[in-house]
Amino acid sequence: MKKHIPTLVLLVATTIFATSCDSPRTARSIISSQSGNSLTGNGTTTGSGIDLGGTTTDNTTGTTTNTNIPSDASHCKFSTDGVNGFESTSTHLGSYTLCQSSTDKNSFYMQVKTPPVGSSGDVSICFIPHTTSGSNSIYVGNPMCGTFSDPKTVKKITFVKYTQYSSALINSVMFFKDTSYYYSSPYNRSMMTLDAYKTCMNALAYNNAYYCQAFKTVGQYVLKSF
Repeated sequence: MKKHIPTLVLLVATTIFATSCDSPRTARSIISSQSGNSLTGNGTTTGSGIDLGGTTTDNTTGTTTNTNIPSDASHCKFSTDGVNGFESTSTHLGSYTLCQSSTDKNSFYMQVKTPPVGSSGDVSICFIPHTTSGSNSIYVGNPMCGTFSDPKTVKKITFVKYTQYSSALINSVMFFKDTSYYYSSPYNRSMMTLDAYKTCMNALAYNNAYYCQAFKTVGQYVLKSF
């Protein structure tokens, strides 16, 4: 039987981890493309994304406009050359833009300046949707994972929320490179980041915050609020 974290545990967790979740529900989905550039978690083929290379210039004003940016992402700060103009930076992932759609609050756009690469090729980035109210935060949908191989390409991520959180507003997203790190006690071993996070959340559901403390100490994740 699935065990939910009581409110008291959520309050404690926020002081430990900056965000807290109820017990994990399902495994990751793949950021994929079923048609064009619309990326969801329902398919199995990695999408090509939105190429920001196309621009038009107004000969009267001299203003250059990117023709490929969707209307619901027109407020986002993307890099057109893959080098400059990213919205944010982090020690974990470097420069990036993660922006929420203006019309669909379950959808986000992501662009990465330095896509992560490992010895076996491209490394996936995983995203977990959260809803935050005051000091409490829970994650409300499936983790979404996919690769970002071109710094000039933007990918759209559409989260699928769990039924019990269908009306919840996604107002923060945790994301991280899905690669292996060593986690100290009580893990005492190397684990993929997503698996370590799920272990932390499972333990937290039983009032054990030590796994989340170890996860936070490693610090290989980004939490962005909207």
